Amino acid sequence: MRLGIIALAIVAAALAPSSASAVETYSSSQLNQLIAKAVVPDRNNDQLYFSVVAGTFWTNEVQRWAASDGIYYQFTGTTELALDGRATTLQPGDGIFIQAGSKFTLKSLDANHSPTYLQFLLASTPGSEVTDKADGTSVELYRSPTPVPGLMHERNLLSLTRVPVPPQALPDPLHRRTGAALHYILSGVGAEFGDGRTMARGPGSVSFEPAGFTYQWSNPGLKPLIYLLFNVNPKDLDPVVVQDQQPEDPFSRDPHLTLAIYCVAISMFLTLLVSSGTMSDYHRDRRSRLDQDDDRL
Repeated sequence: MRLGIIALAIVAAALAPSSASAVETYSSSQLNQLIAKAVVPDRNNDQLYFSVVAGTFWTNEVQRWAASDGIYYQFTGTTELALDGRATTLQPGDGIFIQAGSKFTLKSLDANHSPTYLQFLLASTPGSEVTDKADGTSVELYRSPTPVPGLMHERNLLSLTRVPVPPQALPDPLHRRTGAALHYILSGVGAEFGDGRTMARGPGSVSFEPAGFTYQWSNPGLKPLIYLLFNVNPKDLDPVVVQDQQPEDPFSRDPHLTLAIYCVAISMFLTLLVSSGTMSDYHRDRRSRLDQDDDRL
């Protein structure tokens, strides 16, 4: 009986499906703060770049026009942003999506300091959002070296997220983007590993991760790392794909091997059952002979 139980355990272990534990990256953690997101249409232009523009204005109120889809992020100061007949008060760390072709008004609510802002854009024309006027100025801090791939023939989800990484945090799993991402460091110093290199990223630095680029982040420092993640991805796909670092399960890709394992397991099970029955017969026969010898004595 015990041998039968052991046999069943062996069969169960051999045939049990393998399951990978759930993993998450820092950018997919529940500790993140979503600042703004919107579904944007394809602009029938495959030359769309990620761009980061920094700006400020000195007068009480300015009017601007958005040449590209993007997210306005309040960096310092307090501003009232009027868009489509609706006014929104933005504190430092707040953001709002602005669609290409929109006119909007910025009104400073801080009399002592000029507010500053960042714009994270899907831009088609270099410098389209850069201005140098009497009421304020803006400058392009970064433009991706290549267009963002995979944005044609479908609508896309654009988002800006605040991501904290605790001190001395180990690297998150290797992962890639289904669209593209841009990281802007707000505070702390992090380490980004990708393409066989590790790069230090400090406040104000920007890194671009196109689709297919595998990378990971860590925080070796003693202070929290906080960055803004500007991401675009097809709306029906997850933005992050975690790279499987474990060897691929051979049973899932080769049905012949799976069948062979089944046959071997069943054969082991039957062999153990036969062996169990043969040993039982042997012990019964020996016990019977010993009883007969005792009777003769």
